[in-house]
Amino acid sequence: MVIISAAICDKNGILYIGRQFQGITTNELREQVRNFPKLISPTQQHTFIDHENQRYIYTPIDNIYIVLITSKNSNIIEDLEVLRILKNVLSDICQQISEESIKKNSFEILLAIDDIISAGLRESTTTSQVQTALEMESSEEKIHLMLTKARENEAKEQAKKHQMEMERKRQEELAQKKNQKQSKAIDNAFKLPQNEEKVNPVPKPEEINENLSTQSQVMQKSNVKSAPKKGMQLTKKKEATSFE
Repeated sequence: MVIISAAICDKNGILYIGRQFQGITTNELREQVRNFPKLISPTQQHTFIDHENQRYIYTPIDNIYIVLITSKNSNIIEDLEVLRILKNVLSDICQQISEESIKKNSFEILLAIDDIISAGLRESTTTSQVQTALEMESSEEKIHLMLTKARENEAKEQAKKHQMEMERKRQEELAQKKNQKQSKAIDNAFKLPQNEEKVNPVPKPEEINENLSTQSQVMQKSNVKSAPKKGMQLTKKKEATSFE
């Protein structure tokens, strides 16, 4: 048997999930699935259609079709068994088969298809074996998701710590700049403008005493120099005035 592709679509030919195995592109698969419902006759009693060089084998579930596209020389009995297993696995995965549930569980459905069909050939597997494999893969996936979640939480925590550290540094820089501005404002407040006279600083007590001592010495010297000379002085007798 040779399976060209396996697909799940609605009754309008809209493709939900598709897996290609033998010489078919995604666009070709979409086109064939789109034309497939038009080939179904309302009066036909079987669930396969031969069209050109291909055969469509399908099973309906409500408004959903599970379709196998095979070559005409494929073993139809084997193909129907593959279709049956696919239907059972799909019902088990989705519980309630709908467009939403199929898209939500698309990863598990594709894994199931790969477990049943390999390179266009049917694997010797049963429904229970596929279900067991899916459960194992699901457990591994859960572990992987848990590890991924833990790494994400760790990364978020590290990012949060880094953000808090950056915020702390920013606050410190703002506080430092504010203190510098306040110090500069205080310094400017005590500086005189250039056009104002500077006030002489108040002298220290020892400077005052030193200045007073110096002034006292200067005054004493000045008094010594200016004091009148005292002492006895001889005076000349005036000549007697004669009267004639």
